[in-house]
Amino acid sequence: MTFIKNHQILIISLAIIVIILSVIGIFFIRRWLKASKSSNRKPISKIVKRAKSVIKTNKIKNNLGELYIFYGDHLAAKQYIMKIKPNAQIIDNDELPLIVIDKNNPSFVFANDDLSNLYKFKNKLNLQFYKLNFCIDISNTHENNNINEIYKELSKLRLKNFIISFYTSSEHYQRYNNAIGKKSIFELTSNENSNNVDEAILLKILSNKDDVDDKYHNIKILNQIRKTLKNIYPQLKSIDKDVFINFSLNIPDNIIAKRDTIFFSSSPKGIIINLISLLFSCIFIINIFQQIGLKDKISIKNLDPSSKINAHQILKEARKEIEDTLLLDILYPKSIKYHFIYEQYANALLKNVILPKYNDSYDLSMITSFLIFFEYLNNKDVNQETDGMLRIISRFTNLSEKQLEVVIKYTNRDLKVGTIKTVISRANKLYTNPLLVLGEDSESYLSTQGFNAEYLGISNTKRAKFINDIYIKYLYKCTIDNSILDLKNNYIIPIEVNNIFSMYQEQFDISSKKLCNSSYISSVTKSVSLIFNQEESERKFESFRDMLDRIYYLVESLEKNANDVTDEGKEQTGLITVSLVNYVLNSVVNSTYNKDGHPLINPVSKKLYMEFAPNFYSKKILISPIYSKEYIKDNIEPINKKFDRLLNNLKSNFNIEPDFIIAIYKSSINNYNSKYINSYNRMIDRLNNDTEFSKNISNKNALNLYLLAMSSKDSSFNSLMEFYSSNTDLVSDESETNPTKKINKLQQFYGKIVKLGKQNDYKEQNDVSLWTPVDNYFKENDEYLKSKNYIDYREVYKQLNNLIRKQGYSATYKEIKQGYKPLQKVYSDLSEINNPNNNNLYKLLKKHLDVTIDTIKTIAIQDAITKLDNTVNIEYEFINSQFPFNKDSNTIATNEMITKDFDSNGYIYSAFVEQLSPLLSYDKTDDKWHSEDFSTSEQINYLNKFNKAYLLNKLLWDEKRNPQSIKFEITPIPNKDNDYTFFSIILDKQNYVNSLNIAYSNSMEINYNWNSLVSTTITIKFEDGSTDRISYHGKWSILKAIKDANCDGNNICTWEVKHNGKTYPVSFKVKSKFLQVLGWQKQGDTDVQ
Repeated sequence: MTFIKNHQILIISLAIIVIILSVIGIFFIRRWLKASKSSNRKPISKIVKRAKSVIKTNKIKNNLGELYIFYGDHLAAKQYIMKIKPNAQIIDNDELPLIVIDKNNPSFVFANDDLSNLYKFKNKLNLQFYKLNFCIDISNTHENNNINEIYKELSKLRLKNFIISFYTSSEHYQRYNNAIGKKSIFELTSNENSNNVDEAILLKILSNKDDVDDKYHNIKILNQIRKTLKNIYPQLKSIDKDVFINFSLNIPDNIIAKRDTIFFSSSPKGIIINLISLLFSCIFIINIFQQIGLKDKISIKNLDPSSKINAHQILKEARKEIEDTLLLDILYPKSIKYHFIYEQYANALLKNVILPKYNDSYDLSMITSFLIFFEYLNNKDVNQETDGMLRIISRFTNLSEKQLEVVIKYTNRDLKVGTIKTVISRANKLYTNPLLVLGEDSESYLSTQGFNAEYLGISNTKRAKFINDIYIKYLYKCTIDNSILDLKNNYIIPIEVNNIFSMYQEQFDISSKKLCNSSYISSVTKSVSLIFNQEESERKFESFRDMLDRIYYLVESLEKNANDVTDEGKEQTGLITVSLVNYVLNSVVNSTYNKDGHPLINPVSKKLYMEFAPNFYSKKILISPIYSKEYIKDNIEPINKKFDRLLNNLKSNFNIEPDFIIAIYKSSINNYNSKYINSYNRMIDRLNNDTEFSKNISNKNALNLYLLAMSSKDSSFNSLMEFYSSNTDLVSDESETNPTKKINKLQQFYGKIVKLGKQNDYKEQNDVSLWTPVDNYFKENDEYLKSKNYIDYREVYKQLNNLIRKQGYSATYKEIKQGYKPLQKVYSDLSEINNPNNNNLYKLLKKHLDVTIDTIKTIAIQDAITKLDNTVNIEYEFINSQFPFNKDSNTIATNEMITKDFDSNGYIYSAFVEQLSPLLSYDKTDDKWHSEDFSTSEQINYLNKFNKAYLLNKLLWDEKRNPQSIKFEITPIPNKDNDYTFFSIILDKQNYVNSLNIAYSNSMEINYNWNSLVSTTITIKFEDGSTDRISYHGKWSILKAIKDANCDGNNICTWEVKHNGKTYPVSFKVKSKFLQVLGWQKQGDTDVQ
């Protein structure tokens, strides 16, 4: 059984699946067998298919149908059915049977002599016929002699209702129907006298106001019906079903299926449903036997209910035992499933807790309460009055009201009878002996003074607690009074119990009867119930607004309750109300106050955040709507006004000055101001920290759109700045005559707070705005955004855009580099808001300017480099690959080529000057062009190329574009280890350097005419007077000589002269600016390109 329980869902599911599959399988097998047997019969599939389609179209969900046996031909049957079902759809195969489908159900019309396909139609359409209607032609009575035979043939249908209807083709049938009236259907009974309804119908015809001719035809029709009935009546007597006769002609009957009619469907669906029902019935039968076993197995008769943990644990285990045992236990209501457990539990509570408490008590109020409870137990009554008494008994017994309700509902009858006898016996003993006493609490609390002044003298929370205790006593007293009255009005009270009730009423009736029904106790009941409920004591508040709303509601409710008092307790009620108001203020505030600052209002859902998407920023800016001027106006201003009303009410009506609430409110305002400031700072900081911003403005199209957007007042960025400015200026000038005095449009409150607080160390600060800290913090930024300076700031973007359109990026870059005045002014004005304590807006606006300038510079430089790349760079690389520009090249650049490229009109030189000189600055000190904006390797490479072209032009030509000589500084280097006495380097007669092989302190300058073919010769004279030389001829002979020499890092070049089979080194120190430009020599630590 455990296995079945643990896998009950799986097993039941498998059983249902097996049932479904088995039934469907059997159904299809039977269908196949029948199909094979009746293959030669006339097919009806087309008619069935049409019928199913119409049933589906009409959304007919039930499977009930009507069966008509028609005595007549096909045409008459069709005319008849059209009259009784004019809105139905007829499926006609030009012969009977007819299928008739209306919005309610389908009907079949079969001929009385051919029922061959009836069961086939029934099965294919899954129908259950709930009534059989014989339709008889009153003009052919001799054809009605086979009703009994037809009924026997249809006995398998289990039809409940049997109806005889009549039809005729006569046109007079409508007047006949009108004459006999609507009540024309009668049930056939076993009493033959009662079946003579035709006499009553004849009377109706004769009494009708029709003319004689109509009455004649009507009587003629009735006689025809009489003849028909006379013919078929013997057959109807043998039918064991309800037989109804419809005396009207050509109209439908109103017989419907009775509620007790149960159909057993032979369709697969019906069989499956019935088998599943049988399965569940077996499960429920098994559970009945299981429950019998459980009652012997589970017992909690010895339960100790005084231990709640023990009781709850035992009940939990017992319930689990039941759930583990019963199959499909979830289907049972708890009251049925756990009934015998609850019964044992109720018995244990009654015997072990309630009865001992009653037997140990002698207090009149307590005994009376118990007797009331026992009366409700005896009558098993749980109503509104019972609920009040259960609260009282709960306090006496420490049982919950739910447990006590279980005792009343489920206690065993035998135990209940025995308990009531014991209770009545003790009640009688207490009354007759007089053992009952009046408890001290009842005597002091339940007095004519009610809530007396000595309790009200206790202050604050303690006072309210005493009021609560007194209120509970009175509430119990009034509950007991009402319960006694309820019992006396509804039940017969035993004399012994009634004696106790009378004694109780004698003791307390004078003092409390009037009070219980007074507006005074009603007011106090409402007020105390409002304050001292568990939810209220555990309530926590997320914001000052929530706390204020609750305090305001409670104070207003307490005041209303007090105002409702109309009797002599009005003054006393006022004192109680003041105590409860004090309690509200202390308990609500103390349970909520947060020393770190309480939020002023609750946060709103992020779905409601305002969203900004400034131009060219990848990050969206979200800001809560609570930090806006409109939100302050719509939501915080009402808080301020409400708080003001609360303070005035507390002061004027209760003489209460709640300094602590004022302090909390001030703290909440400060908290709100701080968060307000932080929200706008975060907004600006988020823009400042967007590293993708400058990358989004890196091309001409983006820059053009960016400049347009920044100059437009309505762009998303400037709209954000407008929002920033509007919502960081919460304090406006009071008037033009006194611009230095600012007030808050929303509220002026700090002055009121100071007055109400009566703090000696406070100075009155009337008209000091709540939002001044916000305004002061953003003052400089707000003034700038609303000044002409910010208009100039937006305008400078437009000016730069116009400048680019007119002059291009390079010229604009040059203007900026030389100090574009509108831009310099904007930078100067912007620096005024560079406050170290709040400079994030300054950084943002300056970043926009800086990015603009950097982008213009970058585009201008890139444009220049691109143009050079596309024009002269190829030529530059080509000529630089030849000698002397490439020292290792064997191809010598012609003078014409050098002139064409590098003189003042040269192709390379002029292009470099045109494109790069506007972007660079010339430094006379080192005779070079510089720019810090050229930072990438490509840009630095072009800067070096430009400097090389510039220096080549300067060194090779004069100002008139005439070639000029190249200067070389040459210093002979002595070589004492060799036996030559003289050596020299000779260019021509004017340009040479001689050496006596001694040390020379000064260098000698020679000029080399690069545009000539002068040779360069190195000569040595030996001690024996002989000489030898090395000569270099053609273009750039001196450079060829230097190339052939071995030059070290100190620019000392050494040539080797061979003489008489011996090699003699000859050295000169050679320096030239030209060599540095070519990159043949180093100047200091810097490579010269």
